[in-house]
Amino acid sequence: LGALNEFLEDLALNEPQGPEERQAWRRAQADKSDFGERFLTASDRPDASPQEPMSFNEYTQLVGLCFLETGLSGAELCPEGDSIAVTADNVTRFVEEAANFWFNTGVREQVNAFRAGLNDVFPFNALKAFTRTELREMFCGEDRIDWDEQALLNHIHPTGGLTEKSPSYKFLVAVLLELGQAERSRFLDFVSSCPRLPPGGIAKFHVDVFPDTSASRQAFPRSRACANQLYLPPYTSKEELQAKLVEAMHSSAGHHEQRVRDQ
Repeated sequence: LGALNEFLEDLALNEPQGPEERQAWRRAQADKSDFGERFLTASDRPDASPQEPMSFNEYTQLVGLCFLETGLSGAELCPEGDSIAVTADNVTRFVEEAANFWFNTGVREQVNAFRAGLNDVFPFNALKAFTRTELREMFCGEDRIDWDEQALLNHIHPTGGLTEKSPSYKFLVAVLLELGQAERSRFLDFVSSCPRLPPGGIAKFHVDVFPDTSASRQAFPRSRACANQLYLPPYTSKEELQAKLVEAMHSSAGHHEQRVRDQ
């Protein structure tokens, strides 16, 4: 759906105003062989190499896109949707109906059941005392990740043989101070499985830092996110720790889907 939506957004930038001209122009664009290069990732292209030219029409015919919830399988988006092929003429309708199914009709019963269950435990009327911003902060944590050296010293705890005077601990604090918002988010996700600070900020957060005595300097930091624990190999410089930590953070994915805005 993402590739098709991007294709539609690109069409909207230049398509003619008249309905007949627009239809003819869209059909011409659907035959252009740059669709694969511009809109598809390698995983989107079954039975074809990423370098092979492919048009919109070739792609939809190759994968058999039709009016099902994913385009390939699932619930029908309209009567006999499994027999209606996605084309340049109806791709706008397909994207709209698929999005409506994913975010509205297809999940309405589940959302209503969730709301009813939550209301039994915590009546919604009790939430009226809070603003949307306050509720978001209480449920999702702090939007901005702020810390200074003293806050890190207070809440990033050396243990297991490490002390505040240990070189690797000092390197870690220095590196964390220099991280931007996006990298701070990645660090939090790496050590806690959540890219945000909890309500109350750094004062409500802690990480225990252990020496990784079985690792060499070539090894990467590792974490036990369920316990907010970080294990550091015996690095001998701040630059060495920074390079390994950043690579470890970027290689660790799937902990949490929530994103923090760059600020």
